[in-house]
Amino acid sequence: MKLKYAVYEEVYPDGFYPFSLVKPSSFIIYRYKRLIEWIKEEVGEIEGFIAPEYIINAYELKKANNFDVIINSRIKPELIREALDQLKDGESLWENNTLVASKGSLKNSVKKKVNGFLFKGLWEITGSLYNPPFEKSSIEGEVNKFSVIDDSKGPVIIEKGARIEAMSVIYGPAYISTGSVISFAKVAMSYVGKYCRIGGELERSIIEDFANKAHFGFVGDSYIGSYSNLGAGTTTSNLKNTYGTIKVFNGRERVDTGKIKVGAFIGDFVRSSINTSIMSGKTIGPFSHVTGTVKSDIKPFLFYDMPMDLTKLIEQTKRYIASKNTRLKAHIEELINGAYKTFSDNKA
Repeated sequence: MKLKYAVYEEVYPDGFYPFSLVKPSSFIIYRYKRLIEWIKEEVGEIEGFIAPEYIINAYELKKANNFDVIINSRIKPELIREALDQLKDGESLWENNTLVASKGSLKNSVKKKVNGFLFKGLWEITGSLYNPPFEKSSIEGEVNKFSVIDDSKGPVIIEKGARIEAMSVIYGPAYISTGSVISFAKVAMSYVGKYCRIGGELERSIIEDFANKAHFGFVGDSYIGSYSNLGAGTTTSNLKNTYGTIKVFNGRERVDTGKIKVGAFIGDFVRSSINTSIMSGKTIGPFSHVTGTVKSDIKPFLFYDMPMDLTKLIEQTKRYIASKNTRLKAHIEELINGAYKTFSDNKA
């Protein structure tokens, strides 16, 4: 009998804060592809998602009602098969009180403790950029003759519809998605989503669909959420002057990454003013506006240092997203209201 699989999206805050508040964690980019794509490669088509209602509706996901196996979307793709092979009917795997996977009825399952199956945080995601799943370069987009594509250290993918403008340099491994424009920029070991504008320096970073870093400034070892816009001169630090390891806020507490190079984790719909400087390891919650030197983590829904007016935020976001070719615009009000309620209910 063919098993039916459901993907479990943890309730915010989880290890993929600040993104899990406004999107399925399975949409996070890992090794240049969404986690949900890696899951499907391992188990085939999924029956649906177990997620907050506003996430299900906003992203038009199929709600899982009839399934045999549950898989946490934060599971490391390389360990999916190992996790499933450990499961017998009526058993579930748990890591630090978080469900990893289960088979049969979760309510009455026999719990087994495991370790190392779930991503601890987003610094492990950006670290995956060293390991692309593609072996050869593929250049289908428009590349200006005065730009440079260097794939001597890793392959470069430039999708059809992408454009690399004059004086830009792309160092592999790198992935530039359709509709994106790289303008007078250096891009190295990075993923650029669909319909982004990239200028300045981008290294070992992920920029999701419809996000912009169009001007000068350095972003390194960072993850930038969809629909965000970084003003000219915005720069992320990715290294302490002391060369010490960097701690990151995971929605509940600050945890030591054990790494000396970690940038910023900037949620969806974030805006930074010109010449904003963001210190190493900082998280910026979705729908927030930041300026100056960001020395501490920024909560969601902040207009600089003031709480956001939700009515104005909805109006502004609707205007911004109206021109984007995305189904999300039909559900943006429900997404904002759902995320705001979830955040408010979980305030410390």
